Amino acid sequence: MLDGNAIDGPVKPDPSWPIGKHALMNLNIVKRKGRTEIDPSNWRIPYQWQGTHYQDNDDQPFLLLINAGGGFVEGDVAELHARMEPGTRAVITTTAASKFYKCPGKAISRELVRLHVGPEALLEYYPDESIPFAQSRVERRTEIDIASSSRLFAVDMLSAGRIHYGAGEIFAFDQLQSEFSVRIDGQTRFVDRIVALDRDEARALKTLWQGAHHVATVVCYDAALPHGIEAEVEAALADHGLTSAGASRVGNMLTSRILAKEAWHCHEAVQRAWGVVRPHIAGKPAKLIRKC
Repeated sequence: MLDGNAIDGPVKPDPSWPIGKHALMNLNIVKRKGRTEIDPSNWRIPYQWQGTHYQDNDDQPFLLLINAGGGFVEGDVAELHARMEPGTRAVITTTAASKFYKCPGKAISRELVRLHVGPEALLEYYPDESIPFAQSRVERRTEIDIASSSRLFAVDMLSAGRIHYGAGEIFAFDQLQSEFSVRIDGQTRFVDRIVALDRDEARALKTLWQGAHHVATVVCYDAALPHGIEAEVEAALADHGLTSAGASRVGNMLTSRILAKEAWHCHEAVQRAWGVVRPHIAGKPAKLIRKC
């Protein structure tokens, strides 16, 4: 099991980690000369660093996280750790879906993302989906720590497998443990957890997901979140070919759950939710993220 304890600084690689089997990226997100910049304090293959770009032509960098391995083979591990200084703002996404390949030897493939957002900072975390292939054994965890004065738009998306491969590999993975959590000022305020420890439990997810093949969860936080924005998000998700979608609010945190048969339906729905929320938390419209 991946260590879930908080970290105080960059995570150092362990000499016992096999080369190419344990990816590591440590990021410091800082403000210099009026704009946010992202510094990689260290990284380890197969994670690669190719810089950032400023898609909105302002002070907010966009980072495309690159895992050059192309996916997780049996026993692979990837860790991303990032710390945002107060008052910074950044978009973190991925270049493609995270693919977890089969594990015939019964070892587990693991992915850990830990993001610490400082006071008055804005994080928009918008990765592509994770796809557990048939016979895969997957453990994945995303932990986001924010301050009560931070702003957040975060997405977690999971697929039921390679839906259109041959006869399909729907819910054919051997094991899946997935957790997406948000803490505010050190207190856990949101947890979304999926645990399927064998093939029977994996297949039971089909009922839980109401027959959908893709599920996306969106969490948004802002101390000044406008009144009624949850109704705006829900309206934006209605009547677009989704299996199910809704939005709710507790205090200044908005959450949305999206279920769909096709991955592109989920992606478009998340984009629509971002389109409603982003003008309020970031002061600008949501545009499609350039990934080439």
